[in-house]
Amino acid sequence: MKYIDVREAAAKWGISDRRIRILCQEGRIDGAIKLGWSWTIPADTPKPRDGRVLRRFKTLDIRPGTVDVDELNRLMEKVPVSRDLLESSGFRNIIRESAETLLAADGTVIDDKDAKAILSGRVVPYIPLESHLILINTRSVMFSLAGNREKWSEKDAREMYSRLMQGIDDIYSCAYRKGVAVYPSRSGENASVAVQMETMFLQYENSWRNFQGITSAVLLYASVLRIQPYAEYPALYAYLMLSGELLRNGILPPLLDKGSEDEAKAAFSLAVKRGNYEDFTHFIERKIHDSYKVMQNV
Repeated sequence: MKYIDVREAAAKWGISDRRIRILCQEGRIDGAIKLGWSWTIPADTPKPRDGRVLRRFKTLDIRPGTVDVDELNRLMEKVPVSRDLLESSGFRNIIRESAETLLAADGTVIDDKDAKAILSGRVVPYIPLESHLILINTRSVMFSLAGNREKWSEKDAREMYSRLMQGIDDIYSCAYRKGVAVYPSRSGENASVAVQMETMFLQYENSWRNFQGITSAVLLYASVLRIQPYAEYPALYAYLMLSGELLRNGILPPLLDKGSEDEAKAAFSLAVKRGNYEDFTHFIERKIHDSYKVMQNV
């Protein structure tokens, strides 16, 4: 494969060197690789879409929910997010139980006893190998997110899915599925998955990432659930996006226990159909509080 440098890409696409570097950093140029201080770009990579064009697909009239910030700060002081979480049985329990719930939503049922066995390093003969891998990979991804404080980029999100699918699909795992969002935007337009994901990250970069941590996480979570950029494990992937944004802000991920699916679906439906995220935000906030209870009881 032939590669070009930033200056060549700028001349080819008619935009500045500085803008090329920013787009590379944000993960908006497919295949761009950083070598030392410079970027190298596949020569056949298409020009990134103009943000002015993407804005016509943006989510309209969102009403984000409110959060009890004082209570959240109190909990965050008691259980700070750090690499120490990796050694916590409570954090591991949150990951395991949430993964079981989300995998069931994605069509893979693993009971608690078998999940514990798999995560302790044992092979359960009657459980498919892929189910072993997806559960182990989920914990590995969550551990990596616990030590990250950088804001999301589209490149990071795609690499995370690749890690989730390691050993399951090592070739095509970074490619978005063909087609459009599972749930169309409220504007009535339904652009391709690639366009909608790029638009989502443009919104995140320009505004969402500066919101209160739970609010920005919920907006990302609902958007990824709405678009479902990958055919395999969409609910689990969306949860990892949510968790990554929360952990970046020093907040524990929510404990999505069995029995909470109906409430989650109803709150998500209201958010998608009417742009009212109040119930969805409150649902996630309560489940975050459940996680802090687990951590304080271990």
